[in-house]
Amino acid sequence: MIRLAHFSDIHLTIQPLGWQASDWLTKRTAGWVNRTMLGRASRFRAANDVMVALRREFAARGFDHLVFSGDASTLGFPRELQYAAERLGVGDPQVPAGIAVPGNHDVYIRRNVRQRSFEAAFAPWLSGRRVNGNDYPFAQKVGHVWLIALNSAKPNTFAWDASGHVEAQQLAAFRQLCAQLDAGPRIVVSHYPLLMENHRPEPFWHRLRNWAEVRTVAADCGISLWLHGHRHQWYYLAANDILPFPAICCGSSTQLHRWGYHDYTIDGWKLHAVRRVYDAAEQSFRDATTFTLTLPAR
Repeated sequence: MIRLAHFSDIHLTIQPLGWQASDWLTKRTAGWVNRTMLGRASRFRAANDVMVALRREFAARGFDHLVFSGDASTLGFPRELQYAAERLGVGDPQVPAGIAVPGNHDVYIRRNVRQRSFEAAFAPWLSGRRVNGNDYPFAQKVGHVWLIALNSAKPNTFAWDASGHVEAQQLAAFRQLCAQLDAGPRIVVSHYPLLMENHRPEPFWHRLRNWAEVRTVAADCGISLWLHGHRHQWYYLAANDILPFPAICCGSSTQLHRWGYHDYTIDGWKLHAVRRVYDAAEQSFRDATTFTLTLPAR
């Protein structure tokens, strides 16, 4: 039996960011407009307060491992990423170890990828078994469970484009990695969902573009569960004819009135989940919803 805390889409920021003149010619301009003029700053105005309470949860509730499914930052500046890692306690011996993947905001522009900004900030949570020298995928063993980090995020150019993609090279490495893992539930941690609440893919400019191919490879690899964020409202999907394994969207852990995270207990192949939501008046989390999933054994 193991306990996991799953959180996502915290979208922290800090001033000054370190703008360069060239940043205004990238998607960061659209992100700045979204934050300052279109309401994102207001929706995340309590993010730092929520993070204080979330850090207390990590230290007090007896988790074996932390699971972060991306979007630590708002505009992907290295200073934002480092700040988020510090607030989360990445590498702090008093905080449980974790696994992390970048979200689309964390690789906002190509410079982020070249400089490996996310990897530098979250390095202690990116250790694991790999089959090549690339950063992703990698696997961590927690008790009897394998957590597998798959990077589905990519830089985008157009202001309206928030799509993701898993490259062929990473999918090939994913197959090789899974072939080396021993028995036990295999849980993918990725930023993008395969499907929305209605079991349909997201709109074209927001979706994981090759979701069907990724789903097929994941099924071939014996994946038992897909954990993700990207969509800020939480939900879960049971396995069916379209999706051969269940999936859980954590939603945003810090967005106003959507804030929360998941406390998972995995006993054998049974997952019991408790959604804990932030109470602004008490500045702490409380239990809200529970659900149980049977993870398919393959």
